[in-house]
Parts: sequence; structure tokens; C-alpha cells
Amino acid sequence: MNSDKNRTPSLPRTAIVLFLLALICTSIPAAVPESSVDRLQSHVAWLTDTARQGRRAGSRGAADSAKYISDQFRQLGFEVQMQEFGGNRRNVVARYGSDSRIILAGAHYDGQGPGFPSASDNAAGVAVLLELAKSMKAANLSASLVMCAFDDEEQGLNGSLYFADHPTVPLENIYAAVVFDALGRRFMDLREWTTITLGEEYSPELSSIMRKHREKDMQSIGADLIGPRSDFAPFAAKRVPFLFFSDGTFKDYHGAGDTAERIDYMHLSRETTLIGQVIREVAALRARPAYLENPVYPEGETAGLVKLMNTVIAEKTNLQPAYRLMFEDLKARIRADRTRDSIRMSTSAFLALATPSHARYFLEFELKPYFESLHKPEIVKAIQEESAHSGL
Repeated sequence: MNSDKNRTPSLPRTAIVLFLLALICTSIPAAVPESSVDRLQSHVAWLTDTARQGRRAGSRGAADSAKYISDQFRQLGFEVQMQEFGGNRRNVVARYGSDSRIILAGAHYDGQGPGFPSASDNAAGVAVLLELAKSMKAANLSASLVMCAFDDEEQGLNGSLYFADHPTVPLENIYAAVVFDALGRRFMDLREWTTITLGEEYSPELSSIMRKHREKDMQSIGADLIGPRSDFAPFAAKRVPFLFFSDGTFKDYHGAGDTAERIDYMHLSRETTLIGQVIREVAALRARPAYLENPVYPEGETAGLVKLMNTVIAEKTNLQPAYRLMFEDLKARIRADRTRDSIRMSTSAFLALATPSHARYFLEFELKPYFESLHKPEIVKAIQEESAHSGL
């Protein structure tokens, strides 16, 4: 029967279409925002790809990397300039903000050359730099940001030296130069992390900030313990307040095994957050931090290094006699030593153990003469034996 009385009322066609669209949309999961971890991993993967040829300064791979980095900064809304300094080498300098007060963040992007991905040292640092540019821009700081990707660090800090001698902003306006290098891997390949920080000994204001953020896996030491071995050094020489962050060296340092898949990106993301918090607090300072003529070394420096020696002795069951003898001697010595000699040698012993490719240098030219001066023939003999089969 065709009775109007029994006919089911029909929905308007537009309503049916809208209903179907709503049903389809609710069945499709919302796009997951790209996380900090994903972005960090993506940057490291691009920089360590074999097409980059190891990013050795002056190479096509390094020049391509500089363009990639500059493009990333431009996409974030930064003003970018290439600071050329000869030999097909260039710093990438990006600025956001017009305030005369400046926070500088820097990391070198060059690597060891073909066959060497240079992931921790220092594609990871560049990834952190780019991630900080994104988060710090969103933070709407009361100071300007200058982000520097330095070239040719590996051959002698040449990019950062050039910037310090030819700054794009007045050095006296820089509240702090925050530099990071060799991130995302565990120091000495230990089970626990050791995030190493330097520089607070020259500034009470920066020291105060760092004390608030110091965690159990952080070791603050004086910059004199490692010497001018990264891009913070040219700023220190110009008396620019600085902080340096590193996870230290490891068995693949400057080797073919420094690959992207060996980076711990979750830890790298946490370190990015930490550095960002420090930058926020430096930007909030009312006056430029002081630069002390006579450094005041961090509290807990000695105790932290003794703890690290104990960890190495306990964890590395196959520790060679030279290192075991040196650490046992130095543990007792640095507690009573009023000079910085024994604490410097402790760091040299760590670096020799952590970095097989450079062990012979530390053993022959730093540790052996030191223990000879102390008339420790047993330790000297063990060092000589260890040096004989160590890397240059």
C-alpha cells in the first residue's frame, strides 16, 4: 500500500551527507603532532646520511648541511645569514628578536669526513639547536636569540673563533653563550648518564641558575679540566659568560661507529628541555651576568669525580691495570690536593679510557709525566704498557 499514513519520513539529502561526513571523520584518528623526539631524530638522520659525506669542513656535504640548517631556521621565522670565512667554510647565524640583550646558543655542524657519520659529535648538537630555536621562539623571551651553527670545529674551533673575532652582534650584549657538543651517548659507555656542564665557575648568576637545575646525573666541573676543546673556548677568551653541555666521549668517538641509531633520542629531548629552561632563566636576568677574573669552582666537583671513579672501577670489570692504579691513586689524592693538578689528571684519565682513538696522547703526554713527577714507578710502568697498544 501506498498510504502516506504508513510512510517513514525521509531525512533531507543535506542532512544525510553531513551525517555521513561526521561518521567518516570520527572513524579517522586525529593526526599525531610531531614530537620533539621525532624532530631530533629526523635532523640527525638527515645530517648523518651518507650523502653528506661526513660533513667535513670545506666539503660539499658540509655546504649542503649549512643550507639545510639555514632553511630550517628560515622556516621557523629567523633572520639568517651565512658567515663565510674562506675555504668553502661558513657559519650559519640565525637571529630572532630585536632586543639588544642577547642569548647565544651554538653547536658545530661539521664532522670527521667520509665514512664517519659524526652523529653524537655533533649532528645531535645541531638537532638540539634547531629544536631550541623552535621552542624558544614560542617562549617569547625578553631577550633576542642568536643561534649559531659553527663550521670547522674539528680542525681547531675555526668557525667559533671567526665568529668571536667578527661577531654579528656586540659581544658585550651577550648575556650567555650556551654551547653543546657530543650529546646523546653515555660517557665512557657506562650504564648511567653523566651530563657534563662547564662554565658556571666564571659567573655567580649562571652558577645560581645551574644549581636549581642540577640533577643526579649531572656533573659540573671547571672548564680548565678539559681545556679549549670545544666552541665555548673563543667566548671564554673574550670574557663572554658561557655554559657548555656535553655527554662526554665514548668508544666510537671520532669513529665510524658514531651513528644515528646509537643516539638515545628520549634523553636528547630531555636535555633539550633542560637547556631551554636554563636559557629562559638567563633571558629573565635584569643585568648581564658577571664574568669573574678568578673562577669559583662548582660545589661537589671533587666528590662527583670520585664517585665517577668508583663507578668505573665497579662497572668495568675488565679495567686495565693502568687505569685501576691511576684511579685508586687519584681518588685519595684529589681530596687533599689544594692545586688543580690531580683533578686535571683525573679528567685526563677519564678521557683516555673513554676515547680509545686518543688514549695514547693522554697517556704519553699528560698522565705519564704527571706520575713520573710523583715518583710512582708502578703506575708509570702500567701506563707505558697500556700506551703501547692504545690509539694515537
